[in-house]
Amino acid sequence: MSAPAAPSIAVTISREMNDSPIIAIIDVGSNSVRLLVARQLTDSAFEVIDEERYDARLGAGQAGKDLPEESLERGLRALKVMAGVARSHNPSQIVAVGTEALRRAQNSAAFVAEARRRTGLTVRILTGEEEARAGFLGVVNSTSLVDGHLLDIGGGSLELMRVEGRSLSTITSAPLGAIYATERYFRTDPPSTRDVRALRKAVRQHFTVEGPLPELFGAGGSVRNLARMVRARRQYPLRRLHGFVIRRSEVRRFARLLVAAPPEERRKFPGMSANRIDILPAAAVVIDEVMELTGATTLTVSGQGLREGILWQQLRRSQSIVPDVRAASIAGLAAANGGDAVDGAKTAATAAVLFEASRSIHGLVDGDLDLLHSAAVLANVGMHIEFYNRERHAEYLVHSGDLHGFSHREVVLLGALVRWAGSGTPDLAPYARVVEPEDTRTATVLTTLLGVARAIHRRHPTPVNNVSAAVDGGQFQVVLKGEDELGPELHALSGQVRRFEAVFKLPMRVSVE
Repeated sequence: MSAPAAPSIAVTISREMNDSPIIAIIDVGSNSVRLLVARQLTDSAFEVIDEERYDARLGAGQAGKDLPEESLERGLRALKVMAGVARSHNPSQIVAVGTEALRRAQNSAAFVAEARRRTGLTVRILTGEEEARAGFLGVVNSTSLVDGHLLDIGGGSLELMRVEGRSLSTITSAPLGAIYATERYFRTDPPSTRDVRALRKAVRQHFTVEGPLPELFGAGGSVRNLARMVRARRQYPLRRLHGFVIRRSEVRRFARLLVAAPPEERRKFPGMSANRIDILPAAAVVIDEVMELTGATTLTVSGQGLREGILWQQLRRSQSIVPDVRAASIAGLAAANGGDAVDGAKTAATAAVLFEASRSIHGLVDGDLDLLHSAAVLANVGMHIEFYNRERHAEYLVHSGDLHGFSHREVVLLGALVRWAGSGTPDLAPYARVVEPEDTRTATVLTTLLGVARAIHRRHPTPVNNVSAAVDGGQFQVVLKGEDELGPELHALSGQVRRFEAVFKLPMRVSVE
């Protein structure tokens, strides 16, 4: 079973257009030309409003130092398409960058000049270090990466970066992207054992790793395609790729399968992208060898990379690293879906009071409190779509939205919290491949506390301005202070009290001062 389907009720989502800046990023890559159009939501969050890609294969056939005329023409056609889509959104700026294919080409100036003539855009060709730094920003601002390595593989180049304390420590770049590795080292398709050994040797010659930092994150189209194939084989219940964890044994297995299979057989592999049938085998070998070098036992997929990194440079300038990825992501998802920041903050604060007061009973940890806080902020986002199925809509938005810095297990738990906060017992059975054995109990406790907190703040704005709680005299005592008579809140709490007592096996008493 995959992520929850959107409820089968026809709805129309209307969003008032605001003055938040819209920025378009065009990446003229060696394999494809890709567009990202995003609207800024907060200082640390944006929402994607359009994407497009054109498989131009700009770097194909670059045996010498010049790009062939047919490759240049494909790239220019692709850039014109991207420029047209970007301008339809009336962005405040369009930023176009070029990577390895243009960096290596002696005739890149001709491409830049012709691109300016045809589209009015100036393509800035990034150095290897600039490309790596932008890719790093895209990953570090959307994942939990603190200490480890980052592999960013495109069509032309491969960047391997060492990250320490969320800072970029070292960068190594080599022309070992999917297209270049295939054309330079694989003389036949399928490749010979000798060709595969030569490619592995080239990886070891270009890259060295200083000291063990076995956590490895990966970005780029080849990493995502490999993840889709692994996901299909596992029959994984989530559709998310961002944050998907591939085991080393799975990378090794698929590298062997891909180099052994002829193209017509490769085409039938579940999850295989049609535009990567010829180049994914080399990319898989490169990824496998990098895992060997770093000692990584897993590869965590990042759905964000170069384009998002360029976007962060435009949005945050010198302060381009987001301080708290998880908090920024929660705030962004709430803002994108009509969440009330004030109400969400008050509900989250009350949920934290209840959690701490009952900690000796439930025995949960600070990580669970963080999930409870995030769920409290997101609990009402489904109402933006439709009231009567708001909990199901909220769960769907959690599963499908841009939640960054959370593991897939945590996404499932967050979805369960917003889905079952009102009533019922969370059902995690469809996600048995993702969650842990104790997670049903954890989700049950957290949804109960969240249900009580939401009942306390039943009205908007809430008249409750102070909440205290404690286990005292064999009871869980909650004291409310408010600016108004709290009849609606006490009525909402009546059902939640019974639920609390059933879960915690402790009487609950609510009083008002």
